Amino acid sequence: MHEPLEELLTHLKEATAAAEEGADNQAEIAALTREVERRLGEQDPEGVVDELRDHVQRFEVSHPSLAATIGRAADALSAMGL
Repeated sequence: MHEPLEELLTHLKEATAAAEEGADNQAEIAALTREVERRLGEQDPEGVVDELRDHVQRFEVSHPSLAATIGRAADALSAMGL
């Protein structure tokens, strides 16, 4: 398993729990959480860095700390060669 993805998953679960019921991006955060969980089970999570970087832009305004966490996870995974 990749530690940056595990850390991201923890933050995503916290953001999902903290998201206001019915918030516009609550479903998107939940979907990203499921995707990260799926990726954790893969041997070769190819393309995960690009996907994470796409999500950073979406969450920068509504969840700045989550966006920063996603960015750090993407940077760490990129440094690992993914």
